[in-house]
Order: sequence, then structure tokens, then C-alpha cells
Amino acid sequence: MTEPSDSSDGKAVSHSEVSRIAVKVPPFWRENPAIWFSQLESQFITSGIVQDSTKYHTVVASVETEILSQVSDIITSPPNDDMYKTLKERLINFFSDSEERRLKKLLQDVELDDKRRLCSYVRCRIWRETALAMSCFDLYGCNACPHRCKQF
Repeated sequence: MTEPSDSSDGKAVSHSEVSRIAVKVPPFWRENPAIWFSQLESQFITSGIVQDSTKYHTVVASVETEILSQVSDIITSPPNDDMYKTLKERLINFFSDSEERRLKKLLQDVELDDKRRLCSYVRCRIWRETALAMSCFDLYGCNACPHRCKQF
């Protein structure tokens, strides 16, 4: 049986009623949603939150409507199972950049000569990372690779 304790307003409160710890949700990080979810999950751990529905509703209540509008189907009709996991995966997939988008961002502000050098570098890296390239390096040394690749 729980013993009552005094609250600040003089009313008795049982210990079983005081069992929630507030979660401090950081602002959603569009540039890296996976890190944002990691931060949030640390808050869940320190707050003792383990239920899927509690995690889901914490995200829905905390994230801006502009962001939630991108996953409105999950918000308006949440799945019966794995609500939090489904929402998390969709937000990460929507806001994470693909390899192609990251490369385009990288190349946007690069001068033409730098772009050519970067493309040569990428081609050389790909060439070096293949099994055939490894065989050539092993058998013939670096002299077997194209001249441009030697500088990288």
C-alpha cells in the first residue's frame, strides 16, 4: 500500500500518482533527423518512457505542423503496431538527403576546375575500391593505375 505524502497545496498525494518525468524535446533537426531521434530517444531513456504509443504521441505533440504535414497519413491514421517506429522511419527517410542530393549540394558551390578534379577523384576512388583494382595494385603496384589517380 502506498503512503500518502503532502503536496504543495496541502492535499495528500500517493506515491503511485507521481510517476512521470518530463521529456525535454529538442527542436527538430531537418538537416539530420537521425541524430534528432537519437537525442529524443536518450530523453525517453532518462525519463523511463518505453511504450511505443507514448513515444509516438510525444513526437506528434512536439514537432512543428509543417514537418508533420509531410507524414500526415501516419498522423491521421496511425498504424496499430509500431506507431513510433513507423513515424520515425518516414521522417528520417523524408528529411535525409540521398547520396545524389548530397553530391549535388557539394557541387553547387564548386568552381568548374574543382568539379573536374572532384569527379576525377571520385572516379579514381571507385576504381581503386574494386576487386580488379586491388589485384592490379597487388600485382603491378601503383604504376598500373591511371596517371591522374596517382595524385590522390
